Amino acid sequence: MEKTVLLRTSPRDRLPEEAITRDGFRYSPLLDHWCIVTETGRKHFHFNDLRVSPDLTASFKQFISTLLLAESPNTVHWMYQQVRSLLVYVGSYDSTSTEILPSHLLNFGGSLAQEHRYRSGDANCAVRLWSKLTIPGISHAAFVTAAEMPRKSRKRAQAVRLRDPYMGAYTNIEYDGLYKALHAKFATGTLSLCNYAICLLSGAIAPRPVQLASLMVGDFKAREVNGAVEYVLSVPRAKQRGGRHRSQFTDRPLVEDIGIVIEAQARLVRKQAKDAGLKHPDQVPLFPANHVKSTFYIGGGIPVAPTSGSIATRIINVMESLQVKSERTGEAINAHATRARRTLGTRAAQAGCSLEEIAVLLDHTSLRAAHHYIEIRSELLQNIDRKVAILLAPLAQRFAGSIQNRINDQEVRVQRHVFGVGDSGAPVDVGGCGKFGFCGLGRPIACYTCRLFYPWQDGPHGAILESLLARREKMAAEGSLIVAQSLDDTILACAEVVRQCQLMASGAAE
Repeated sequence: MEKTVLLRTSPRDRLPEEAITRDGFRYSPLLDHWCIVTETGRKHFHFNDLRVSPDLTASFKQFISTLLLAESPNTVHWMYQQVRSLLVYVGSYDSTSTEILPSHLLNFGGSLAQEHRYRSGDANCAVRLWSKLTIPGISHAAFVTAAEMPRKSRKRAQAVRLRDPYMGAYTNIEYDGLYKALHAKFATGTLSLCNYAICLLSGAIAPRPVQLASLMVGDFKAREVNGAVEYVLSVPRAKQRGGRHRSQFTDRPLVEDIGIVIEAQARLVRKQAKDAGLKHPDQVPLFPANHVKSTFYIGGGIPVAPTSGSIATRIINVMESLQVKSERTGEAINAHATRARRTLGTRAAQAGCSLEEIAVLLDHTSLRAAHHYIEIRSELLQNIDRKVAILLAPLAQRFAGSIQNRINDQEVRVQRHVFGVGDSGAPVDVGGCGKFGFCGLGRPIACYTCRLFYPWQDGPHGAILESLLARREKMAAEGSLIVAQSLDDTILACAEVVRQCQLMASGAAE
């Protein structure tokens, strides 16, 4: 009787020459570098520097390849990063093992700093999934150990809780300063309509960069309702487990000022698509790629999809070019899309929104993240009195005009005088206005943040500052927190005028 010999195949022999992702992209698992193209960019998977045995590397490849067949590349890449960290550590002292052992998991957890222990739990979850797929590379004992090891929770929303001046939400003063400067830069013609629209949306509804990159022209709708135009943007949802690209949408209404800008951008891209001979202009990206390094870029004349990374970079480049200073640090504000999202959540909590409402605004499936904004709701309104305003004013730099003496108006290009109301109720000359033409802003309050305002050195600026502070305090007491904070920019600008006038007066006295 012949004896049957079972031949064990190596994990390397089980790797196919070609595989396909859930979204239909083809790649070769035999390579040590996979560049997986997604709808909004690329995801890179590297296997040549793990320093573990070839069999364990091949098993890891098989695990990742199996996930790519069922999950989105973004989700798989996160899982890849957790296991990769574990394997790199294992390879540093045990390069011959063909499978993950309990000692590997325990040692990896022990090697991490206290604040990074959560990474061990993430890796253990991936190891358990790897084992459940019956792919070689995980010993049974390691599977049991991964299930029994305590999981450390990641400390979330620390920047929000601590109101970090570099990574947390913008203060009301920072937010207003950034977007006033953004409007001013666009008005000078030095900022493109596309980048202006991206930054406006980032500040107003705070979508993730991947959501901005996924927007199509047809997602924007302007419709007339009861004689008024309503602007709505259908924003694709992101980071939904198992969700496919552009399969779920949330309708976000836009205020008229922003809606008009997005409508102009959509019209511009439609024309660009028609000029390029594209048959379906509504199905082209709302914010096309503008750089040769973009994944899908094939020339400036054809609107193609940008990457999420390029959108994030454009937001940073535009907002940092404004050089708006923070009153908290005295430095240019560290501006990016994540801070805009944290600001939206913070302001929503301040306005009294519920957990569910905040979760919808931030496109969160879980309510857990919204709790962090509710926790600090009662502490959000910063108290500002005269002394604080005078101290913050030179850091914030919200006053853009220049102090002048009452001299010949022609020397400072004054077109008209600005009047306020004095204590007696009679008109008081506050300063000069250099704007040529009609100005519909409320004088003299709005003048203090205008670069064409020339306050007189002996004007009643102290009294105006006191009235602004009193108005803010009254609004805050009545519960109008956001309206109260809307005065902060003007208060700091007026306080800076008061401070400079005092310095000029003391210098003249000496």
